[in-house]
Amino acid sequence: MPLGSPFVDVPAALALVEEGATVLDTRAATAYLAGHIPGAVRVDWKGPTVGGPLSGILGLPTAVAAHYAALGVDNKRPVLIAGAWTSGWGEEGRIAWDLTWLGHPAVHILEGGMSVWTSRRERLPARPVPGKLTAAARPDLRITTEALAAAVASAAPPLLLDVREPDEFEGARKFRESRGGHIPGARSLPWKGLLTAAPDLPRDTPIVVYCTGGVRSGMAWAALTAHGFTVANNDGSWWAWARTQPD
Repeated sequence: MPLGSPFVDVPAALALVEEGATVLDTRAATAYLAGHIPGAVRVDWKGPTVGGPLSGILGLPTAVAAHYAALGVDNKRPVLIAGAWTSGWGEEGRIAWDLTWLGHPAVHILEGGMSVWTSRRERLPARPVPGKLTAAARPDLRITTEALAAAVASAAPPLLLDVREPDEFEGARKFRESRGGHIPGARSLPWKGLLTAAPDLPRDTPIVVYCTGGVRSGMAWAALTAHGFTVANNDGSWWAWARTQPD
């Protein structure tokens, strides 16, 4: 089932490259150097985060914008993001969420990832030409852990989706979490399934997605957006909740 915006197929991706889009590659360095879309710049999802290695929390909008501008992102150029798809952690969705939250008007993800790209590839790393990216943060796309805690405890909580694997939802600790478990009231809905089918969810209730550090939930945000839902991502996710909220 082809996904809608922000996802694009190969012909559309080729057209974006030809018109001068900024291309970002979210894969590991070894995969990137083995062959990437011509002109693609490698990007690390942790780059604009703050709070140390066990944090997915974005910094201030101006700082995040400066980080991506240095990689070549510009308000006046479309962005194409390519990654490992389901062989990765959904990093391309996280980068797309970052940039859409910043207010960039034309962010696209290569559906299927680099495995579907059969056109020419380059091996030498690209040198980014800095762009101009003005931050105009969209608060509707992001919810902090503190705001989520208040929402969960309210009389009208959001529909909260835990997009990690079921064993993580049940308590498995795989990524140095402070403790296992899930946010009270959350529903388990692993992210990879969202890339193949629209979920049976109400469309009149606010949706919040989270994972461990806001990466898989970034891809869940992209997929649910493509399916027509309105979604906010909790970038702190379980790392922050387990560390700051009571059992």
